Amino acid sequence: MLSYILRRLVSVAFTFIVVSLIIFLMMHAVPGGPFDANDMPVSEAVRAKLMAQLGLDQPLYVQYLRYMWGVLQFDFGVPYQSPGESVLQLLSRAWVPSLILGGLGVLIGAPLGILLGMAAALNRNSWIDYLASAVATLGLTIPVFVTSMLLILVFAVWLKWLPASGWPQPERWILPIIAYAAIPVATYARYTRSAMLDTMSRPFVTVLRAKGLSERRIVFQHVLRNSAIPLVTVFLPMFIGTATGSIFVEAMFRVPGLGAYFVSSIETRDYPLEMALMLMITFMYCIAYLVSDIVYALINPRIRVGGAE
Repeated sequence: MLSYILRRLVSVAFTFIVVSLIIFLMMHAVPGGPFDANDMPVSEAVRAKLMAQLGLDQPLYVQYLRYMWGVLQFDFGVPYQSPGESVLQLLSRAWVPSLILGGLGVLIGAPLGILLGMAAALNRNSWIDYLASAVATLGLTIPVFVTSMLLILVFAVWLKWLPASGWPQPERWILPIIAYAAIPVATYARYTRSAMLDTMSRPFVTVLRAKGLSERRIVFQHVLRNSAIPLVTVFLPMFIGTATGSIFVEAMFRVPGLGAYFVSSIETRDYPLEMALMLMITFMYCIAYLVSDIVYALINPRIRVGGAE
């Protein structure tokens, strides 16, 4: 297991470097720059001075190596759109709303989806199964910005039960959390139903029933455990994806989270912030999949890890 983890960490480092190189080249491949005359009308002398101060007049490989050397020292530079603070300070401030709303959305939506999927699998071809399948299909096919608009229209405009947007009062969190939770509810309902039906059709479940085990014990002790692997696969990447901010949800509910900075960093050619955001998400996804693989082995020791039993 230790050698497997070390190999995966080397793979994470390689992926991190490749992604950083691709992102850096793509950013600079787009015509224009952060101090173009159209976006920031400054004189040519001022522009040249700014470019020199930020090192943007250097060759690309020099800029890349200098930035990555800073990353190794946890120095992601200074964002052009907020020069009074570092990128890390900006991210630590903007990440709180995204982490709270997205994290709660997944933590609430995933258990609900599992319960819905279990109910559908245990009542196959009944109205419960059809209802759960309909909810899962709607949740996966309706875009999140449409769900957000419907929530605002119903609960804020028509019923006037909740505020439509804003931060940081907790009552303003409810609608965005529901919008975030809609995705894991649908995804987990679908995965749980399929995994449980597949497990329940295996011969060992028939043997357990023949031995006289109660249906509850078979479901909770054997079927759920063997159905957990696809659920583990989905959970961490989904948690990372939502906890790092959704452009649409945060825009609809006016949440000052990371999603807004994704857009603004691209629009304003804020290279340090854009790189930091992408590198942060890449690193978190790599770690999430690494943890998922380790959990696989803990849940089911029959799974081969690194080519060994």
